[in-house]
Amino acid sequence: MISIRRAAAAVALALTLGAVVGVPAASAKAESAWADDFFSLCVPDDAGCYGYTHGWIVWGNRTASISGTVANEYASGFVTAYFEAYAGSTKIDSDTRSVSSGTRGFPITLGNPDLVGGFDRTKVTVCWHGTEYQVCSRPQHHWRD
Repeated sequence: MISIRRAAAAVALALTLGAVVGVPAASAKAESAWADDFFSLCVPDDAGCYGYTHGWIVWGNRTASISGTVANEYASGFVTAYFEAYAGSTKIDSDTRSVSSGTRGFPITLGNPDLVGGFDRTKVTVCWHGTEYQVCSRPQHHWRD
């Protein structure tokens, strides 16, 4: 019985030391010191939305990974989500995702891996483009914090 108790104690000690000393977890979150940001924008019309975009911004050191959905709620026109990266007031990078009908998922990487310090703000806007006019949401600004 004593050897079983010693073995159990040794296992418990090893588990406790492993939890206290710890082995670094292999995850994307371990690499980033910044909180992820959720975005959700609607192109307003009288009955709801012409279209929308929503998703997550995952901040890295010099880039950000953006994933989400862009959607067109109308049978005509198309919807475009605009993503712009800024370091202070200087635009560093931009990208768009569009859909003519239904929904479309997307991944985007914004930023410049060679820019020391990276960027600190992402501006997101979504617009519905018709044949004679376009309607846009108010932009949302998300800061790396």
